[in-house]
Amino acid sequence: MLPIREKVEHVALRIKFTKTGALQYISHLDLHRTFSRLLVRRGVPVWYSEGFTPHPRLVFATPLSVGAESICEYMDVFVCGNAETVDPDVIRWKLGVSDIDGLEIKEVYLPSTKFSTITHSDYTIKITTEGASEELAAKCREALGASPLVVLKRTKSGEKDVDISSQIKRADVSFDGEHIVINCRLSADSAGFLNPEYLVKVLKEKCGVLSGDVLKEEYSILRTAVLAGEEDFH
Repeated sequence: MLPIREKVEHVALRIKFTKTGALQYISHLDLHRTFSRLLVRRGVPVWYSEGFTPHPRLVFATPLSVGAESICEYMDVFVCGNAETVDPDVIRWKLGVSDIDGLEIKEVYLPSTKFSTITHSDYTIKITTEGASEELAAKCREALGASPLVVLKRTKSGEKDVDISSQIKRADVSFDGEHIVINCRLSADSAGFLNPEYLVKVLKEKCGVLSGDVLKEEYSILRTAVLAGEEDFH
């Protein structure tokens, strides 16, 4: 007869981190594995789930597609102890400087809010395309400001045409002398999350960006902020 496993007291700690450079190309599963190994290697008292295959309990906030970078990712990790016995500063010290390119631990703290309070995310999209100019930027600005703005979007029930105009709270488009730059605020709640890739898709279809030499044209996506209402999420 197997011994009865004792219940271990545990508490959630929130980690704010960056995901940039080559790290933008790893999957969510790989990111989970990377953090699990990092936490264990640095001696963080990680709490393991119960069952036949115990594993560290990690919960990530809003999804980030492969190929996108971020300077404001959030993850909750469950550690052994409680709010009185766990010191976030000690955990931050244990984590120290990351030895993983693109991963920087920015903050460690006891959370007072839930990920479900997240409503929007801010992004900077930079497009290198033939014909980039003030005129093309103005055309892109008009396209993203249209309503309705229908795109073929993947949903749980399959692909279908969806009007995404209500999910774009702001889309400021400019020309920096070389690139088309879009600073936007998009819905990020569980019911209405909008992947910034769809804005690029709209501009490909309606403005002809990224339709030239594939060896010369490219775009990047950087998440710059996560918000709960009008306030920065924390």
